[in-house]
Amino acid sequence: MNAFAANLTAVRHRLGKSQKEVAARLHVSASLVSKWESGERVPDETQCWEMGRFFGVTQSFLRAERPAVNFQPRSQAARDGGEKLDFGVALTDAGQQIHFLHEVWERTEQLPRRLSLELHWSDQMLHQLATTVRQFLRLNTRVTYDELREALAEQEVLVFEWKLPPKMSGLSCQSDFSVIFVNSRMPERVKLFTLCHELAHLLFHLRGTEQTTVSVMATRNDPKEKEANHFAAEFLMPKAEIASLIAQSGSRLKTQPGFLAAADRFGVSNEAMFYRLVQHGILSYPQKEEFFTSVKRSAAQPEPAGPRISDLEQHLPRKLLTHVVDLVKAEKASMGKAAEWTFAARDEVESYLYQLSEDVMELGLAETEGM
Repeated sequence: MNAFAANLTAVRHRLGKSQKEVAARLHVSASLVSKWESGERVPDETQCWEMGRFFGVTQSFLRAERPAVNFQPRSQAARDGGEKLDFGVALTDAGQQIHFLHEVWERTEQLPRRLSLELHWSDQMLHQLATTVRQFLRLNTRVTYDELREALAEQEVLVFEWKLPPKMSGLSCQSDFSVIFVNSRMPERVKLFTLCHELAHLLFHLRGTEQTTVSVMATRNDPKEKEANHFAAEFLMPKAEIASLIAQSGSRLKTQPGFLAAADRFGVSNEAMFYRLVQHGILSYPQKEEFFTSVKRSAAQPEPAGPRISDLEQHLPRKLLTHVVDLVKAEKASMGKAAEWTFAARDEVESYLYQLSEDVMELGLAETEGM
């Protein structure tokens, strides 16, 4: 099977479309669609363009010489048809984003390196593993979301903040380069734990033939999801410090004020602190509602459909944004292509580039006036 056939088949399955539906949209026979997917035949330019419109993907993605990265959840987290479609669209978009990164790096004639640190999981060595990663990233024990994201950027790990379905906390991919997607709809402290969780997948799991992971609520019992959670907990709330907290606070941790104070002390979400205290036998899961209430992601109100990105500087990796801006300025890429690469609205990209040009002009005037 060639790359086009593989990409077409994967996208169709992920979006829940049948060969008959594709055939009806393109006014061809289902047998012809089957031949496209087997690699026996190839659609013409018009047919490929129409398929792209139908699936919400670009022709370049369908016709890519390399098979698209296939983000595949380990379990069926989406239940109803609407959820499944939201998941399928998000995972297809993530595959496209990896494809667009290849396009950008090729036009800039360079490739970022993947995360150089690879570790082997060990429950017994977990504290040492977390310490090794903290030293590698040059981080203090207390770390914020922005600090961790900046440290990862220095190691060329590309971190995106995307509007994702409520049940999906994050995605990660590691092939030619290392990429993490974090759900931008989550509170910052939740995003911090998610970023640590996805980092664990890069460090311990994504190598060889396993290139992607999808982190959702339904997969928390998966062994690798458990490992990623354990690493994130140790990285943000080291066992020794939790033991010290327990010794100092004692039974106060079993009260809501004491519990919330502990979460603030470590700068983590209520969910993360609860998870950590359950690990240490201080609390149990049936007690959760006594300490805080949280909206289940599955019940969260979905935002209106729109671009994945709403704030270019906040939601995109700095390295990608820099390359996109440089390519547009050098007239090596159109504004439409820049919007496509960044999954942002075109007017958002235009406004950002216009503001950059205004800032440059103001800087030039200021320098002239200072002479």
